[in-house]
Amino acid sequence: MQSIKKYITIVHVLLAGIYWLITSVRNWCYDAGILKSTSFNIPIISVGNLAVGGSGKTPMVEYLIRELQGEYSIVTLSRGYGRKTKGFKWVESNHSFTETGDEPLQIKSKFEHIAVAVCEDRVAGVKRILADKPETTLIILDDAFQHRAIHPSVQLVLSTYDKPYFQDHLMPAGRLRESRKGVERADALIYTKCPPNYTPYTWGKKPIFHSQIVCQTQTIEGPIFGFSGLAQNSPFAAFLSKNYDLKGFKRYKDHYSFTQSDLDELKAQANGVTLVCTEKDWIKVKELRGSKQIKYITITNKLQGEVDFITWLKKQLI
Repeated sequence: MQSIKKYITIVHVLLAGIYWLITSVRNWCYDAGILKSTSFNIPIISVGNLAVGGSGKTPMVEYLIRELQGEYSIVTLSRGYGRKTKGFKWVESNHSFTETGDEPLQIKSKFEHIAVAVCEDRVAGVKRILADKPETTLIILDDAFQHRAIHPSVQLVLSTYDKPYFQDHLMPAGRLRESRKGVERADALIYTKCPPNYTPYTWGKKPIFHSQIVCQTQTIEGPIFGFSGLAQNSPFAAFLSKNYDLKGFKRYKDHYSFTQSDLDELKAQANGVTLVCTEKDWIKVKELRGSKQIKYITITNKLQGEVDFITWLKKQLI
């Protein structure tokens, strides 16, 4: 068994080396101007990360919308991960997540007055937004740090507090999409999912901020059975266990597409108690038979020192 683990580790390290070479050459081509980054005459905020999944990008996008919607006409643009459609698409709250992706649909359902779009090609997406909605004064790109074809006004890079980028490694040996050096492209670094009594990290080069994920409690009578399809399901399970009479919990992979048989199985496992999931999961089960009795928990972002952050951010957008 030990020899197998050692062999797997060696293979991961070798593959990570190949991955490093590919991503480093790509970044060098952008830095050298061989590959072009397009700039637009409109403020653009990019929210991204170095690691795959689970850094709290969607709660951060929603936080930015709440804080900036009074001063800007905002449009959010994302790839629409997991959707079965292609090309540019305006997201409407009555769409299915298979048409738009779960997170864009969640944003649109929560902020119906905000325009939300999906497009794999972010440059083409921005051009379409400006053509269709010339009144737009701010675009927020979701998960776009590695999408270097666009040169945004502000690059916000997120890293989870418990698994910071500087302790991680390139895929598949770790979770990083590119080398740690990539963080130098960021205009600000935000550590997310900080515990209640955290010790702030330091980063001498550029602004650094810390945020916490807040699950909004709601009154639910009696025992519950929880489920979620997140990059990290354990924190949500712990929240339910702390605040409710949790009888059981089912974990699914991130962006999991729930089927009717999944929901039927969950109801059988719950054995009559209330099913509870996250808002992101509710987006994907709400159209299934028997979903009306399911409760969902909203997850928001709480930024520490938010006055300083918003003041700094607005200065970058001028």
